[in-house]
Amino acid sequence: MQTFLAKLRTLFAPQQDDREFSEEIQTHIALLTDRMIARGMPREEAAEAARRQFGNTSLHHQHRRDLRSFLVLATLARDLRFAARQLQRNPLITLIAIASLALGIGANTAIFSVAKRVLFDTLPVRDPQQLRILNWTSGPPRPVPPVWGDIWAAPGGGLVSNAFSYPVYEALRQHPEAFESILAFKDVSLTATVDNTPNLATAELLSGGAFDTLGIAPILGRSLTPADDAVGATPVALISDAFWTQHFARSPSVLGQTIALNGAPVTIVGVAPASFNGLDNGTLVQLFVPIAQQPQVIPRAQNGSVSLLDNPQSWWLQIMIRLRPGVPESQAQTQAQIQLDLAFRHAAQSIVPSAKAMETLHLRLEPGSRGADTLHGEFAQPSYLLLALSGLVLLLACVNLANLLLARAASRQREMSTRLALGARRSHILRQMLTESLLLSTLGGAAGLALGYIGRNAIPRMIANPTQSAALHAAFDWQVLAFTAAVSIVTGILFGLIPAWQATRTNLTSAMKDSNQTTSACSRLNLGKGLVVFQIALSTILLIGAALFVRTLLNLNNTPLGFRADHLLLFRLNPPRIRYTDARMNALYRQLQEKLAAIPGVRSVSFSVIAVIGDGHSGSTFHHPGFPDQPTRVQTNRVGGDFFATMGIPILQGRSFNSTDTPKSPIVAVINRALAQQFFPNQNPIGQIFEADPDEATGPIQIIGVAADTRYADLRTPTPPTFYLSDDQGLEAGRIVAEIRTQADPAGILAQVRAVVASFDRDLPLIDVRTMQEQIASTLSNERIFAQLTAAFGLLALILACIGIYGIMAYTVSRRTSEIGIRMALGAQASQVLKLVLSEVSWMATAGIALGIASALWLSRFIAAMLYGLQSWDPITLVSVAAILIVIALLAGYGPARRASKINPTQALRHD
Repeated sequence: MQTFLAKLRTLFAPQQDDREFSEEIQTHIALLTDRMIARGMPREEAAEAARRQFGNTSLHHQHRRDLRSFLVLATLARDLRFAARQLQRNPLITLIAIASLALGIGANTAIFSVAKRVLFDTLPVRDPQQLRILNWTSGPPRPVPPVWGDIWAAPGGGLVSNAFSYPVYEALRQHPEAFESILAFKDVSLTATVDNTPNLATAELLSGGAFDTLGIAPILGRSLTPADDAVGATPVALISDAFWTQHFARSPSVLGQTIALNGAPVTIVGVAPASFNGLDNGTLVQLFVPIAQQPQVIPRAQNGSVSLLDNPQSWWLQIMIRLRPGVPESQAQTQAQIQLDLAFRHAAQSIVPSAKAMETLHLRLEPGSRGADTLHGEFAQPSYLLLALSGLVLLLACVNLANLLLARAASRQREMSTRLALGARRSHILRQMLTESLLLSTLGGAAGLALGYIGRNAIPRMIANPTQSAALHAAFDWQVLAFTAAVSIVTGILFGLIPAWQATRTNLTSAMKDSNQTTSACSRLNLGKGLVVFQIALSTILLIGAALFVRTLLNLNNTPLGFRADHLLLFRLNPPRIRYTDARMNALYRQLQEKLAAIPGVRSVSFSVIAVIGDGHSGSTFHHPGFPDQPTRVQTNRVGGDFFATMGIPILQGRSFNSTDTPKSPIVAVINRALAQQFFPNQNPIGQIFEADPDEATGPIQIIGVAADTRYADLRTPTPPTFYLSDDQGLEAGRIVAEIRTQADPAGILAQVRAVVASFDRDLPLIDVRTMQEQIASTLSNERIFAQLTAAFGLLALILACIGIYGIMAYTVSRRTSEIGIRMALGAQASQVLKLVLSEVSWMATAGIALGIASALWLSRFIAAMLYGLQSWDPITLVSVAAILIVIALLAGYGPARRASKINPTQALRHD
């Protein structure tokens, strides 16, 4: 043993001169000689081989460094082997630790992979940091430019938009001194017919040369050129790698094949790389089409024309530029901002010269490395919140393991004392303990990585609706692996540092004796109890968050809808304009309604322009007859004659639409109660006259009825003032939502519905087929995932808290065996001992709950906007969580308390 200790001291002793270094080499030669002899080599040959390997004592300093590196690796290997043996000696604790870490690290890995996609990933293009997205703003007072497009009110007044007209894009292209290149794009939905099978597809209209601007090369064929983006050019398209796989089985013969987009034939000329899914990171683009094909593929009637290319009032395109290379980014940004701002205002004023509002517009250059970043705006807050919650779970697991290892370290005091007595340094003890914790965290990290990989797309499927799930696909790359490795290392240090530090404080003299270390035991007990209090506080935070999100989901599910959601089947139809005029489209809808109503099991059928739940707002200007100078934006919807009966929306006053409402009769409307209360308080609205935007109806509109309020965009938004127009009065036709009320399960008639639609047009697909319950559930996806994940996190927190309380109380009872024996010998009853132990559990739980509630009240302000129907300080939630934790803590502590109450006083007094 003395020789072994001398060799260990030699390995780590600082070397001051060649004599000491020579001794180090001789020692290592002896070690290596012994190793070769153990393998069966004769002693003389082993000694000679060892000397040949290390040479003589006049080695160079480089050899010295190489040797020390070898010694460090050898020491590390030895520590790892010893750590593995220690973990094998305690398989139960090892399995609990690995499982806890796997759950915590796995949750963090899965959520980070999603958050990275939402928050950090850039477009897979050349030098994405050089890209800029163009927006425009107008300063207050808020002007009203005479244009159509996606225009929003700015928070500080004025307007903001990222939409431009095609003539404005053409004007900006005439200033190449401001940028290296420019492109325009627009995401649209259309019907793609492949092999006579129509399917809904997402397409991106792109300007010619856009792929060259982005630095993207097709994996098959060629990209779109400026010649393809010219009026009269042969219609062509690129397809995505996923579309190629799904519809053409990755066959190279796809080039030159023809598919129909909204009935217009186009030729496939290339396949985009799998990594590129379009310039909007919230959309999975399947087809890339030149902008010049808009009149043929997506005709839109405005100002007497179906083309938006020569319409200065239709602002629909998004524009992206690439800054000039070789110029400092700030300088290039400033130059492009100044030059393009002047060009933009001049172009806007010249295109719409009669609008003074166009003089106040200013161009802005926003970072474009992530493209049109719709994911960030929609999912940034949920991503940050999920990362925080998963971090709390991991911290809770670390605290729990630290407590377990702290109790385990107490049982190794004699081992540590023996090692110190034999010459080991306290730094060696610290290193060995940290090696064990890092080995444990590495095993937990490996298991967590596997769990994270399995569940990487579970969260996107729960958060996103079906059209966004693929766009939210979470890829496992080196960044995710690096994150998992870093979390594993930090976790190992975090939960191993306190037990390792405690192990180095072992009292050498008392530990070698076969007696309790009162002072050391008390210190460990206090530290362990402090960790349990902290653990209960973390559990309280997680449980309060879980309760708030679960109650929010329940409140939303119990929100009155204003209509009957049962037995309703919904689907969309979007007949292509290239084949359907308004007259033909209206005739199709009339005949289709008759055929669908004749299906056995169908009670009624109706159509509407927008769905009652799930669609965004469709606003129109309401001109109140008493206030002609104060137009107000309200919700509007064009519906069929049986809409209110099909949806189960009660008519409170007047009547609904009927057969007398024809294109030749005066235009009539049904309003909801919210509009009646806002614009016609204390009076009967029936017979009142109002006007709306020309796009909705031309001329006066008479109110014939008042319907009950219904939710529209989602369940959170209060019922907006709404008026309904009859689609039977010859208004402009377009896409529709079909509502079918059935007698039994709506899924039972789906095949017959498809057959009826195909009998009219086999190239007309049913879009977004779902029941009303599924439609409502899709609007609650965010709330549902928060309720499910936080509930899972809360359950895990309870389990870990139980383990922590049980562990520390079991350790407390074992360290206080003599004390409890003396109490019982002096007359203490078993019930008194039981009460004594449970009282300690109670005060730890009370302290942890108080700390957790205080922290939760401070943190809940960050999620207050995500709640519905309750406050973040909801007393029912706080009291319920506190009661659950108190009960769980007492149950966890009852086992050790009962064991303490059954201690035999005679045996306890003999306990050393």
